[in-house]
Amino acid sequence: MATDAESSSVVQLLDALKQEGIPFMLAGMSAANLQGIMVSTIDVDIWIGLPSRQYIRVTNVCRRLGATLRSPNKVYLSDDTPVDFIHEVTGLPAFDKELPKAKWLSFHGQRIPVLPLERICKSKQAVGRDKDKLHILLIKQALKCRRAATTRRAPFKQRVRSR
Repeated sequence: MATDAESSSVVQLLDALKQEGIPFMLAGMSAANLQGIMVSTIDVDIWIGLPSRQYIRVTNVCRRLGATLRSPNKVYLSDDTPVDFIHEVTGLPAFDKELPKAKWLSFHGQRIPVLPLERICKSKQAVGRDKDKLHILLIKQALKCRRAATTRRAPFKQRVRSR
């Protein structure tokens, strides 16, 4: 997908990261939103899979897109969307170990890697912030509902197959 003036700033950023060959994965509550958890979040968390000596590559992409840099890990895109770049996720193994577990979901016409709900929950539990308690509860409830729905469907599938 080409970056153009009509694309959202987040879409432009993700496209630019792809074009630069920078490995990334959507994380945090933005990733949870894409997986059906309806809770508001202020920023977009993007887990970057680069060694520390290459973090400047992300900064350079953001500058080219007209983002305002607040720190090496925090930028405001051209439409003021805040983005946090994460280089290590508390409670989880390294990026390279987590990327194969990512869900590939559609986001504005792009397929992007997204940290699965189970992994988001695990990280939020490891961090232990008060503000994450509701998120953890919502994620656990959603996972429980999905497991229950899958369990209820399985016997029906077996009955259909045995006919």
